[in-house]
Amino acid sequence: MSVVAFFDLDYTLLNTSSGILYIREALRQRRLPLWVLSQTFLGYQLKRLDFGQAHGRLITHVGRHGQREAAQFFAEWIPRRLLPRLTVAGQTKIAWHQSQGHRVVIISASIEEIVKPVAGHLGLGDDYLCTHLAVQDDRYTGQLDGPLCYGPGKVYWAQQWAQRNNLEFPLPTSYFYTDSSSDLPLLEMVNHPSPVNPSRKLAKIAASRGWPVEKFY
Repeated sequence: MSVVAFFDLDYTLLNTSSGILYIREALRQRRLPLWVLSQTFLGYQLKRLDFGQAHGRLITHVGRHGQREAAQFFAEWIPRRLLPRLTVAGQTKIAWHQSQGHRVVIISASIEEIVKPVAGHLGLGDDYLCTHLAVQDDRYTGQLDGPLCYGPGKVYWAQQWAQRNNLEFPLPTSYFYTDSSSDLPLLEMVNHPSPVNPSRKLAKIAASRGWPVEKFY
């Protein structure tokens, strides 16, 4: 029987938001005009754009000359700014699961350009699930390729992963480490829900349901 441990990325394995760091770097390099960021953020606040649409809009500026240019940006930025923000406790927990023979999978709303290198650094190979940006002729279209890996979308991607690996779903024995109450749909489908550095809302839910809470630093 396969035991699977899902890990969220932002504020769980990382002590920060990968998206915030990514936007800061894009602004610093002047790849992303401030007016575009402001307009996108306003659209998100007014619920005219969802999280995925905001990602899609921003990447067309960061990778304005194509996917290859964006790949170079992420290849330079991730080792320098993002990987040092991985928590020791999170990496230790991954190592424990691996020592037990468990399969470890990152599942994050962040884009593949960010999540894939982190999974590679942690020795997880292709065991990652995330938001995919649509590309056509080496250009980002501004759209998503598949559902946003957020909320119920994480259940969708976890189910797709299980099917690809010939595993039943919901998984008989599984863990999910996350900080956010938006992940409740998947938390309720695993038999070891594990809130980590939980938001106030998730902390209340965990207390009411008797879920153990962990801190990753």
